[in-house]
Amino acid sequence: MSSKAVSKVTYKLISSGYDILDKTYFKDAGRNPREVLSGMIPDKKCRILDMCCGTGSNGLGIAMKKPEATVVGLDRSRSMLGKAKEKVRALGLRNVKFICRDASDTGLKSGMFDYIIIGLVLHECDPKLQKAILSEAHRLLKNDGRLIVLDWDRQTEPGCKLKFAPMYITESIGTPKYFKEYYYSDKASFFAGFGFEAENEVKCKYTFLMTLKKAPKDETEKENPYLSRTHMLDYDNYKIQELIKKRGWKKLSDFEKIRDIYNFVRDEILFGYNTDDSIPASKVLRDGYGQCNTKGTLFMALLRAVGIPCRVHGFTIKKELQEGAMTGFVYRQAPKNIFHSWVEVYLEGKWYELEAFIIDRAYLEKLWEMNRECAGAFCRYGVGVEDFRNPVIDFNRNNTYIQSTGINCDFGIYDSPDALLREHHQDLSFIKKLAFRYYGRHMMNRNVKKIRGKV
Repeated sequence: MSSKAVSKVTYKLISSGYDILDKTYFKDAGRNPREVLSGMIPDKKCRILDMCCGTGSNGLGIAMKKPEATVVGLDRSRSMLGKAKEKVRALGLRNVKFICRDASDTGLKSGMFDYIIIGLVLHECDPKLQKAILSEAHRLLKNDGRLIVLDWDRQTEPGCKLKFAPMYITESIGTPKYFKEYYYSDKASFFAGFGFEAENEVKCKYTFLMTLKKAPKDETEKENPYLSRTHMLDYDNYKIQELIKKRGWKKLSDFEKIRDIYNFVRDEILFGYNTDDSIPASKVLRDGYGQCNTKGTLFMALLRAVGIPCRVHGFTIKKELQEGAMTGFVYRQAPKNIFHSWVEVYLEGKWYELEAFIIDRAYLEKLWEMNRECAGAFCRYGVGVEDFRNPVIDFNRNNTYIQSTGINCDFGIYDSPDALLREHHQDLSFIKKLAFRYYGRHMMNRNVKKIRGKV
């Protein structure tokens, strides 16, 4: 069931008790996000759209304090709107009206509103619905208008974490899996992907409020598929954004960006085996290790986050290349052809094939020590090169390779790892997938650590 269908059913069930959220999380005087929201809108004649207004908690507070403003509450839930209308009658408000329509396709005229509010909505939407709602908000907002988003914020204080835990668990289970992805995103980066520029952010006890304006048209008119965010390339994740700021990568030239990010992914994200090829970049960063496909996902996310176009090239490699990293039963049960990919990066009018970020230099140096007699081709322990002693692993406006001699099938080029995995992936039975996740990869990681001398 889609997130749109889930939320429609959910809100019909909870409409009668929905306002309990205010009593639980928004009761602190001075830090109540409903009150802060009202203060963000000037006391003058203007048109305000409360998108996905629910029972009207945001819009009605504004209408009471801003009598010159016209507030339009829009929601697709008749049950929610029924509760909102009861409040309007009780308060005697005359500057509020409600529309029962879908926020992703309102049918309203473009550029109608000075302010648009989206409160406690986006965290429960899948990416497709997020895009539809924010695209509609962008269309309905005047060029000099402002979008104000109110939503749950990441909790850092132990007391707040404990009190927020029931909501966090409920949202994680009851709404789509994308809740955590949005919850842990860097919001300025997230909204930039939809044509908005962050202007101001206010932190309340459990929530944030962010004021956004439309970004200049030349930045949003065309979406470059080689720069786009995807589920796996979640470069708006706050940990990824913190890393980029800490390293100062955005301040570098394009060549320096590629070189420095390449070196980081190669040597600071160690060679190792994650739970699955489809994990997002933020999970690879959190793991601190990866293999061809997962390190490639992180590499691409970091590149796109600093404006470097990139794409992925899919292959399979023969399993002999993994012998040594895989041993015994794990090696015998491994498929003959192992899913593989490298990243292609666009710089100065040319695409470069980058693969050598897979193996960190410390691991490779240990392999050199273990195989002193080898001076030619080598294809074991996750390495497949023609010249074992002099592999091309440093980027200086050149292609780099570390597993290329093991390639035995070419799947072609894709815009993103998500697109590649929709068509090609490691073909394993359910039992073998479980065996790899809970046993095989741990044995492989143990072997890799042993080679490094850390076991």
